[in-house]
Amino acid sequence: MTDPRPPLPTSSSLRPALGLLAGLGLTVLIVFFGVTISTLGALRGVDPKSYVAPAWSYPTHMLISFFGAMAGGFATARITTGHSLFTTLVLALILLMSALAPVLRHAPSGPGQPAWYALSLVIASPLGALLGGILERRRSRAPATLSA
Repeated sequence: MTDPRPPLPTSSSLRPALGLLAGLGLTVLIVFFGVTISTLGALRGVDPKSYVAPAWSYPTHMLISFFGAMAGGFATARITTGHSLFTTLVLALILLMSALAPVLRHAPSGPGQPAWYALSLVIASPLGALLGGILERRRSRAPATLSA
């Protein structure tokens, strides 16, 4: 005899929420370790008390942020396969607002920090997340090729 009650539906918002958290966590992890490693590399042979970041460190940190956001967007889109890119868009908005906050507050920049750096993070992070999500969706929609 079968049970006449239908099975309980699973929450449709659980997968996007977990995808968003995973994408944000992956972004933070990559950016944290990447910036830490590059900063430690820049500190070699320099007195930490008089440290001024070299000119190469800002483009490097921007690229690390871009690729970290791209990995986060890819992971978010991968976890929410079958759903729209809305969750990846939410991740991009979170990254946009977190990068935009210091710009809107007119926070003082660090010594030697170029004026373009804060605004470039506002553009690079959300763009990376969206690009990662779009790349994953294109990859998952591409027809599978059979290897002989």
